[in-house]
Amino acid sequence: MKKISVVVPCYNASGYLEKCIEHLLQQTIGIENMEIILVDDASTDHGATLEIIMRYEQKYPDTIIAVAQQENLRQGGARNTGIFYAGGEYLIFCDADDWLMIQTLEHVYDAACTYDADVVEFRIKNISDHSIEIYEIEKGTESFLTEINTEAERKSFLIHTDEKLSLGSQKKLFRLALLKENHIQFVEHRIFEEPSFMVPVRLFEKKHYFLDEFLYICYRSVGSTVQSDWGEHKWDNPEVWMHLLRDMQARGIFQKYYAEMEYLFWKWGFGLSIKMCLQKGYVLTSAELIFLHSMLQKNFPHVERNRYVKEYENAWDSLMLTLLNLEITDESTGVINQILRKYI
Repeated sequence: MKKISVVVPCYNASGYLEKCIEHLLQQTIGIENMEIILVDDASTDHGATLEIIMRYEQKYPDTIIAVAQQENLRQGGARNTGIFYAGGEYLIFCDADDWLMIQTLEHVYDAACTYDADVVEFRIKNISDHSIEIYEIEKGTESFLTEINTEAERKSFLIHTDEKLSLGSQKKLFRLALLKENHIQFVEHRIFEEPSFMVPVRLFEKKHYFLDEFLYICYRSVGSTVQSDWGEHKWDNPEVWMHLLRDMQARGIFQKYYAEMEYLFWKWGFGLSIKMCLQKGYVLTSAELIFLHSMLQKNFPHVERNRYVKEYENAWDSLMLTLLNLEITDESTGVINQILRKYI
């Protein structure tokens, strides 16, 4: 068994992919201790991305696994495919236009073994110039281990999110058995898919280690999800959270964590969806506001009573609570947009 499986979703990535792969092949953990799963997500660049993937697989047949999907499932679906093929002790994701510091796999694997961690989280460095090279690892002094042994600790861990304990999947190493034994997957055909994966991870992991090192280099390209036009995926974020609620209901654990999921849906499914669209420059319509309001009220009709909402309320949350009590019309929607924009 290899120590680490690296899953790289690839979509029209011919301009960036080789740098990603080369940084993986140079990992100090040793090529013999890793496998790289390159998943072509039905690219439309006339075979350019797939050609690179196949060429590297032919050159490194003992290390690289090439997978070509016939249907575009977006990043979540490509990652699911990678998980299916993975056979390592641990697993990590890396987007095709990003790369890992060459010491990344060694450092995170050592941390996982030292603390018997199910998940090792680390820092990410965002850049806007893909040609840049970074040779020195920035390190902090705030590494720590979180152990989840009781239900009270699980609930507290579930709702806690910050730069050291995030809902993102990119800057983390996962114990593969945790994912496969608990059937943890991403929602497919959506953007903003990561909570559908990370919340179940948080529900089942027992040891989470934060390694205070910048080990993942993230390139903010024009075509990235954050930078590009969202089009028909404008409201994928609340739909991802709806998928997550259905997943928890199917697992029979929704009621057990009702208050925590109510808070997370309120914070990240409802409030964040509105904020992201405004930050993107979209003007919210009355139909969209009614759609979001109805989705929240249908699933959590008494969210204003939630103890976490009350405990962690900030200025934006106060606005969202006020929004719940407003009559939404075409006339009021213009005023609502103006007021909300002052707070983003």
